[in-house]
Amino acid sequence: MSSAPDTAQGPPAGPDRRRQRLASYSVRNMVYSTLLVLAVVLVWWSLTYNPDEQEPRRVEVGATASYAAAQADWPVWVPDLGEDWSPTVVWFEPLAEVPTWHVSYVTPQGEYLALHQAADVDQAWQDEVLAGAEQVGETALAGPTGEHTWQVWEADSGNAENGWLLGPQDADGSTVVVHGTADEAEAVELLAGLEARD
Repeated sequence: MSSAPDTAQGPPAGPDRRRQRLASYSVRNMVYSTLLVLAVVLVWWSLTYNPDEQEPRRVEVGATASYAAAQADWPVWVPDLGEDWSPTVVWFEPLAEVPTWHVSYVTPQGEYLALHQAADVDQAWQDEVLAGAEQVGETALAGPTGEHTWQVWEADSGNAENGWLLGPQDADGSTVVVHGTADEAEAVELLAGLEARD
């Protein structure tokens, strides 16, 4: 019996190996491309990340308040508020050439509220503090010197959307302005936490 040559072998191995090699290159390239895209997205995200609620920068009020009380010729109104109030800016320096005590807060409701206090103020000082605002009425509010009638100011936008001004006759010779984006309820809370320091 003679043996016939084995013709059951498949096609030559060369093209299959090339197809497998090309398939492995395609998968490898796809993995590399995906990693590269992810790296680019990660870099872009880290450069543009901006959380909705950032922790406000807290400042130390006490030292500047002591300095202001020592320098001013009038009792300085210093807020003593709870942890929910975050002080952001505090200074005692000239504003429109008038020595001014200033402290501002982020309120518990996330609004802005500031206090400006100075003696012998003029229109330029008032325009700086209540920029763009107009007097719209009066209201009774209590502060360190008791309850008095405050002028109510409003603006369409800016840091004086809501403002309250008390003249020197009711504030121990100084003019006090409380203003910001907060409503009157939070202004009342700030005023309740004020103490006059000589």
